[in-house]
Parts: sequence; structure tokens; C-alpha cells
Amino acid sequence: MDIRTGLTLLQSNIQISQATDRYVVAHQRDMPPAHRGVRHSHEWYQLMYASSGLLNVTFADKMVVIPPHKAIWLPPGCEHRTFTPVGAKFRSLYFRPDQVKALGEESKVLNISPLIRELILKVVARCDVDLVWSPMDFRLLTVLLDQLTAQKDKGLTLSIPQDDRLLGLVDEIQMNPSNDLNLDEWAARLGVSSRTISRIFMSQTGIGFKEWRQRMRLLHSLILLEKGDAVTQVALDVGYSSPSAFTYAFHQFFECTPKNYFS
Repeated sequence: MDIRTGLTLLQSNIQISQATDRYVVAHQRDMPPAHRGVRHSHEWYQLMYASSGLLNVTFADKMVVIPPHKAIWLPPGCEHRTFTPVGAKFRSLYFRPDQVKALGEESKVLNISPLIRELILKVVARCDVDLVWSPMDFRLLTVLLDQLTAQKDKGLTLSIPQDDRLLGLVDEIQMNPSNDLNLDEWAARLGVSSRTISRIFMSQTGIGFKEWRQRMRLLHSLILLEKGDAVTQVALDVGYSSPSAFTYAFHQFFECTPKNYFS
């Protein structure tokens, strides 16, 4: 259920079109499980964040899963679509382009510390009322932008091959990460050579097929962990032979254990 009745419940692009001299607008919505948004873009920069739940975001030829201690920064004109597999408290900020150049023009995943989380929520709440901002409000916004600028891109996005010959492979592994067909078996199924599959993955994602599948499995595991599934069950559901193998791969990628990721 949406918890406010102010400006932040208006569609973001409507707010942007009516922003006049405002530097930032916000949109908040409590999205239910399995909510799937439409593909769209904005004329302003967007900081997409969920204070709880998960955001599964696809943009350009990439996808990323965003938990509450991460956020995604999207430049103007970047088409994207949001899916919330377990629901999410969506809290998003949109910044006038000439005010946030220091954050860069490329999409990226940012760490969200407890301080940044509280700053985001306070700025969202401030955007919810149509009042003239005080100097203190602008200082709050400045601190948020300074904190975001100091965050490094965590590189958690995964490029998705766009070659039509691999559509069946990509769709199957996205829907069923435990699929363990090897490269030769996929080649036979798709009617192309294993060398061709390898070449496409390297040219369009920058990594090989095996590493790509592992990253897809690990990103999907976040959805199951957020739902509260046991680590052992998650390991099996995403295609690992044992919890220890899954935990090792998870730690290598996310730099923490599955049990600690959401803490």
C-alpha cells in the first residue's frame, strides 16, 4: 500500500515536466511481489533505490539485482525496466542534469551506507511537500550528493548477449539458473558451433559463457536469499553441487557470505 498522498506519488516524468526551477524530485511506491514495470526513460538523472525488498533492473543490454544496501545510478535517456520479485519499497530520486555532473554520465551500482540511506529517505520525504526549500534543505541535498559522489561503482551489472542466435540460451538460464547444459550441448540445441557461442559471449559481455552463467546464478540467488530460503536450498536451486561451493563463489563475487549479505 502506498504510504503517502503527496507529490512523490505522481509519475516521475510528470513531476520532471512540471519541475520549473526545482533541482530534485522524488517518486515513492510500495511495489508488491512480482510487480513488473514498463520500459521507460527520464530526462533527468535517476538514483533508483529500495529501502527494503529487491529491484531487478534491466537497462540497455544489462541487468542487475539491487538490494537495500545498493542503488543504481542511471543517466538521462537510459531506457530501463524494473521487476520486484519479492516486492520493494521503491524510493527514487531524479536530479536536474546540470546539478549532478560530478556523479558521472554512466550507469553504475553504488554502495548505500546507513548514512546515505537516511539522507535518501529524508530528501524523498522533503520532496513530498510543495513548499519552498530552506537553506537547511539544500545543505541536506548537498551532503547526499557529496556522499554519493564518493561511492565507487561496484560493478555488479551483468551484460546480456543480444545476438538472436542465443535468445533461447539466455532466456532459459534467466528463468532456470540451475540449467547445467555445457557449451557443446547448447551448441547442438541452438544449431551453432560452441566456438560461435564463446565468441559472442566474449564480444558482447566481456566474459566467457561459464563465468556469465555463474554470475547470473549468483544474482538470482539474492532473490531467494531475500525471500528467506536456506543457503543449502538456494545453492541447489541455482545449480551448485554443494552449499560450500556456492558460498565460496558467492564470497568471491560479493565479498561476503550469503548469510551476511543482507545484514
